[in-house]
Amino acid sequence: MKTLLTILLMTFAVVGYSQSVDSVQSTNKRQRPKATYKVGSAQVTVWINKRSDGTTWKNFQIEKLYKVGDKWQKTNSFNETELLELKAALDKAISEETVKSK
Repeated sequence: MKTLLTILLMTFAVVGYSQSVDSVQSTNKRQRPKATYKVGSAQVTVWINKRSDGTTWKNFQIEKLYKVGDKWQKTNSFNETELLELKAALDKAISEETVKSK
């Protein structure tokens, strides 16, 4: 009886772990960006969003990457030179993603 109980508990643990891994993997698939365009320290990341009715749209995230010691940091603050890099990254994103105005 004790052996049967142990086997059942192990089976439920494996099934539960498997389902949680599948859930995390499917969540990770949805959270990956479509594309990233980088010029210098400026980066534009394109995200695809989908509604339950199947409608999709793109969001564009802009940020500057910089390193402090061994750690990479992100900010949305740019100096004049970095603004030119951001403009170039945005131009690349716009030309590749064919942003349509409404």
